[in-house]
Amino acid sequence: MLNVVKNLIFPNVCVNCESILDVNYDLCDQCNKTVNFLTEHYCNVCGAVIANNIDTCGKCIFNPPQFKILRSAFAYNQHSKSMILRFKFFDNLNYVKVFAKWMYNMNKDIFKDSEIIIPMPLHRLRLLKRKYNQAALLAKEVSRLSNRYYAPFIIKRLRNTQPQSGLSLKERERNLKNAFDVCNKKIIKDKIIILVDDVVTTSASVRSCSQEIINSGAREVRVLTLARTINTAST
Repeated sequence: MLNVVKNLIFPNVCVNCESILDVNYDLCDQCNKTVNFLTEHYCNVCGAVIANNIDTCGKCIFNPPQFKILRSAFAYNQHSKSMILRFKFFDNLNYVKVFAKWMYNMNKDIFKDSEIIIPMPLHRLRLLKRKYNQAALLAKEVSRLSNRYYAPFIIKRLRNTQPQSGLSLKERERNLKNAFDVCNKKIIKDKIIILVDDVVTTSASVRSCSQEIINSGAREVRVLTLARTINTAST
């Protein structure tokens, strides 16, 4: 009886379209078909979707990143865009546990031998405006699921860089130059780090942040994100 009352007051809804569900699933049938979970045919380094007859994209061959591997739960496109925007800009934090569960369950292999989970930092002015760091919320829950040490203040953003949207890859790289700083190098020295972010597009931000982490003594950086654009696959 209590469960019936609870379901009437707080019905289970689809994480994407927020329609009411009859069963305890994360997505409705329609969204389950349209949300593109990234389970195969991706670059074994940056995770970009590529043809199934090659292993590494051209970008990673000719300009390898400092991170060892990058994986994402689903594609950022017209079918998942509203889900991300509500989470990132409109205070919809109800589904953090679901998002983190997807990230962890679909990419358990990258946690092997890892020790520390670090969220992509926000500059303090942007954090003050937004009130929360969505990457930190994801990272904290992922750390709980994976039983890894959560270190939210190890790295900070030194400059309030202009938004990356609309910039080319080269412009993004210039925009992020000297943007990050590791505050406690002793903690990450010789450690395998998992860097968590919400969405990756060109990977310029996670490349820059990973570079600073490696320069500060970490043994390896692996990147885990909730979503990624797939129209920037490198060739």
